[in-house]
Amino acid sequence: MNEYLNNLKRIEFVVTMGCTGRCKHCSEGSHNFGGEHIDGDIAAKAIAEVCMYYDIESLMTFGGEPLLYPDTVCCIHRAAALAGIPERELITNGFFSRNSGKIKEVADMITESGVNRLLLSVDAFHQETIPIEPVEFFADCIKSSGVHIELSPAWLVSTESDNPYNTKTRKLLE
Repeated sequence: MNEYLNNLKRIEFVVTMGCTGRCKHCSEGSHNFGGEHIDGDIAAKAIAEVCMYYDIESLMTFGGEPLLYPDTVCCIHRAAALAGIPERELITNGFFSRNSGKIKEVADMITESGVNRLLLSVDAFHQETIPIEPVEFFADCIKSSGVHIELSPAWLVSTESDNPYNTKTRKLLE
């Protein structure tokens, strides 16, 4: 074991830097990464190896928009479930397709893979470039699957601040 990792409890994977949004608040720039993403099989192998030596309590996948590569996300979460990692989280903006059949298929894949907490980025910033209707449909699909879903908005200054962005975010969250 590596002495510098004695307290390792969490694994995080940035699946891709590619994204469907172009949010003002994003620190990653344009997200134009030409389809680059991590290899799910290599990530799954790393999870199994790390879990042989460390008591991992949680795993998270995020991006960019990780659900541009749902097979990769699900491969990672299946490996985490198999390794006994209790908290398996996914952060997404919920917009990876406009096709309702594809959205439902991905929601089912997420459920099957063992994701047990989904953080959905919905706020004034995301919805400037992301249509809300497919995101709402995705949220409904996830909600009906039994996966715990939480809305995860970005606030300007704080949740209590009164400004046009927060006002719009509050209306979206309603």
